[in-house]
Amino acid sequence: MPESPLVPPGEGFTPALAVVARSLEKIFRQGEVITPADWAAENLVVPDGPYAGERFNPTLTPYLVQPLNAFSDAEAGVNRIVIRKSAQTGFTLLAIAAIGHSIDREPCRIMLVQPTIQAMVDFNKEKLTPAIEESPTLKARVAPQTSRSARGSTMHVKRYPGGALTLAISTSTADLRGKTVKKVVKDEASEYPEDLDGQGSPHQMIAARYEAFLMTGDYKELSISTPVIKGSCYIDAEFELGDQRYWHVPCPACGAQFVFTFGPQFRFNKEHPHDAHYITPCCGTTINSDQKNGMVRKGEWIATAPGPGKHWSYHFDALSSPFVPWDSIAARFLQSKDDPVKQKAFDNLTLGRAHEIRGDAPDHERLMALRESYDRGRIPPQCLLLTAAADVQANGIYVEIVAYAPDRQSWVVDALVIGGDTDDPEAGAFAKLAKLYETKYPDSFGHMRSIDAFGVDSGFRSNVVYAWCRKRPATFALKGGDGWARQPISTPTLVDVNVAGKKIAQGASVWTVGVWALKAQLYAALRKTRVAEGAAEEPAGCLHFGDWMDSHYFVQLTNEYLVDERFKGRLRRVWKERGPNHFLDCRIYNHALADYLGLNRMTPREWQHLAGLRGVPIGAAFGAQPATSPPPPAAPGVEAAPAPAGPPAGPPPEPKTRLVNKPRPQARRSSYMDGW
Repeated sequence: MPESPLVPPGEGFTPALAVVARSLEKIFRQGEVITPADWAAENLVVPDGPYAGERFNPTLTPYLVQPLNAFSDAEAGVNRIVIRKSAQTGFTLLAIAAIGHSIDREPCRIMLVQPTIQAMVDFNKEKLTPAIEESPTLKARVAPQTSRSARGSTMHVKRYPGGALTLAISTSTADLRGKTVKKVVKDEASEYPEDLDGQGSPHQMIAARYEAFLMTGDYKELSISTPVIKGSCYIDAEFELGDQRYWHVPCPACGAQFVFTFGPQFRFNKEHPHDAHYITPCCGTTINSDQKNGMVRKGEWIATAPGPGKHWSYHFDALSSPFVPWDSIAARFLQSKDDPVKQKAFDNLTLGRAHEIRGDAPDHERLMALRESYDRGRIPPQCLLLTAAADVQANGIYVEIVAYAPDRQSWVVDALVIGGDTDDPEAGAFAKLAKLYETKYPDSFGHMRSIDAFGVDSGFRSNVVYAWCRKRPATFALKGGDGWARQPISTPTLVDVNVAGKKIAQGASVWTVGVWALKAQLYAALRKTRVAEGAAEEPAGCLHFGDWMDSHYFVQLTNEYLVDERFKGRLRRVWKERGPNHFLDCRIYNHALADYLGLNRMTPREWQHLAGLRGVPIGAAFGAQPATSPPPPAAPGVEAAPAPAGPPAGPPPEPKTRLVNKPRPQARRSSYMDGW
């Protein structure tokens, strides 16, 4: 059936004829039912990736077909679809295909939610808009953004006959309230805040948007996300509440079905080339990497935890992805083994599983025993960044100054408590803090260096902190933000009140720090085995402490632990204090400031340029940067992945409900070096 262009009244038809034409078109199109997967194969042009510009080909990614078709009205009784996945698996294309099919075949009001404004802008610019523009069917139905009439599309709303697609962000109550929609797509749903401005979970706000369709039972909610932290991850919890479907592939030797799982069956050489391969759990057949994609194309979804009333939930990761070679997975694992930051990224982005964090604090006595002899107040030779963080209390200010090397090793340059009242930004403890701010510190090469970034916690004496920071360059009024999905340091929020609480023309900026994840990274780094404990070399990211530091510092540094608690009906992992933790707060803020300066983003060339500007010899700056630590002993030359935390490695236990595809009639932040 030929496509009907979107014809506004007055352009070829009278208004009455236009209404009649659209009504007749809808009647004819309703009789021509097509699944979303088949529709996408006929109509959708892939917007990016290795197949950009080509039609969607479901034979390349057959695992997308079932969850994609579940988004159709024809799949009655399936209202919620949850997908826990790794990166580079194609599920963003599934979301676009689901939306495209609805626009063309089942027009209604749809909401697409992204975690942040930048994520929404990027999705619209790089994926959604190109897909609409390059797919003739969608281009004919979606009103152009250039239209000046109320029927034209905008960056936030795509209008089409019978409905509109609204692009929303999870951090805006205005976006999530006051709209009635029939279908919802939640992208990167684990990155949404747990509580939005004290008004509740954004997930609950989103669910309220389709409440009008609960009685008819034809609403749809599609949640897609990589997971984050075990125990506090939305997509992980929703997957486990569902029927837990895994992509099972047939063994080429015996025909038994199993799931490619990161565990003892996945083996590889410790050195390049890794020659990664898989040993089937059923009969021990060796599967080489070039056999993977052919087996994946013959796979099927099998629910491992079926039950009445459970929604459809899916897990898919890089082991089965046609876009990620097994050798790349082996290399990522070896590179991440001694780095807690990389370990979390490997779990989340490659294995598609939530990262498990140890809840106990490191032993402060062990850390004291690791103290080293170096000069207080002097920057070690390896270090190129210098930060300071202050925690304000009623009768004093705790301060820690930290120097960082390119491999993220850090040294405490000074740690102290400044006594005095803190109710006046020009007197008492703040006057002494101003002198510390102006202090320059000697390095090992005869130079004096200023602090690159100076942060002050604004959770107490907020207006005093704003006033103190407002007049000093490179100072940051900081506040801690709860939640595991927060970035180390966010974009600033303007504050426009003075000490007396009155509005002023030019306010200070407050920066929110994602303290939960930073504490987990800090404690993981503190547990690393050091040279003094038998390691061949100091691990990247380890922390160095001077022998002039006393026990009070170390007790405060380790004075928090993780517990599980119920929050608004959902289980989550939160940090609890054992006692005073001021120096822990200082270190977390220092790590956030170092991240802001580019510690985790600068390239070797940028580090070398910075070393030149600081007058630090390249050999000194990079002398502290160790090579990747060797993996632990294993079978000669071959590494086996650790035991998995996921689906059973072998065939699904019987009896199991097998669910097959039945035919139916139906914004990078800039680094410290930028601009230099």
